[in-house]
Amino acid sequence: MKTKSFFSLLTGLAAGAALGLLFAPDKGTETRKRVRAKLDEWEKAFTEDLDEDEQQKEDLQEEAGEPEQA
Repeated sequence: MKTKSFFSLLTGLAAGAALGLLFAPDKGTETRKRVRAKLDEWEKAFTEDLDEDEQQKEDLQEEAGEPEQA
């Protein structure tokens, strides 16, 4: 039952975002530029977080004296 509610929430969010973009006051090209810029920003933040997590894992392995895994 919880998964059904979760997917309903995601569907509602997606529909709301789509409608918001359709009725946005900016031109389509400007809206697409803003969306692309935001997605690029999120991608950069996500990859930086992954890199930090990987570095922390390597640091912990070195401290524990464990060999690195490829």
